[in-house]
Amino acid sequence: MTRIPARSTLSALGCAALLALSPLAQAQHAHGAHEHGVAHLSVASDGGELLIELTTPLDNLVGFEHAPRTAAQRKAMAAAEQRLRDGGALFAPSTAAGCALREVSVESPWPQGGEQADGHKHDHKHDHKHDHDHGDDGHADLVASYRFECSAPAALERIDTALFDAFPRLRELRAAHASGRGQGSAVLKPGAAALKL
Repeated sequence: MTRIPARSTLSALGCAALLALSPLAQAQHAHGAHEHGVAHLSVASDGGELLIELTTPLDNLVGFEHAPRTAAQRKAMAAAEQRLRDGGALFAPSTAAGCALREVSVESPWPQGGEQADGHKHDHKHDHKHDHDHGDDGHADLVASYRFECSAPAALERIDTALFDAFPRLRELRAAHASGRGQGSAVLKPGAAALKL
């Protein structure tokens, strides 16, 4: 899998909070490193900052994991990326917490519906080899990160997600969270898509 470097400006504090989740998230992730229908969600809150990171096989979003080969596949990738960039529609923190989405970063092996990280499309046939990996091994993941600022962080008790509605191929979301209250994990499913913090 090739990951494109994030161009986001997530704070050092926020990155440290997500890294603090790493042991818990890695333990969950190790049980199903790349499992279709399953995605991983890491949530960290510190002070007024709420960070959410979604890691998912592309199959959950668009039904394939190879570089888009057709116009329909490129359109599906672009639509999925557009839905992911609308973090306010996908994640609803407790209303009383007064959270506002401030930043979104989507790292995809084929951003903008098929444009490669190296700047060219792969909808043509060629015989030359590349020195970089486009996830052609049949497995490709996408990572989306969201940063919210919350005016009343003590009131942040849950996050509702619309991921199952936006991406019907997704059937399970393994979530890990850390905050000043402690850390924990949960498995979210359609019909039970609220993460209690």
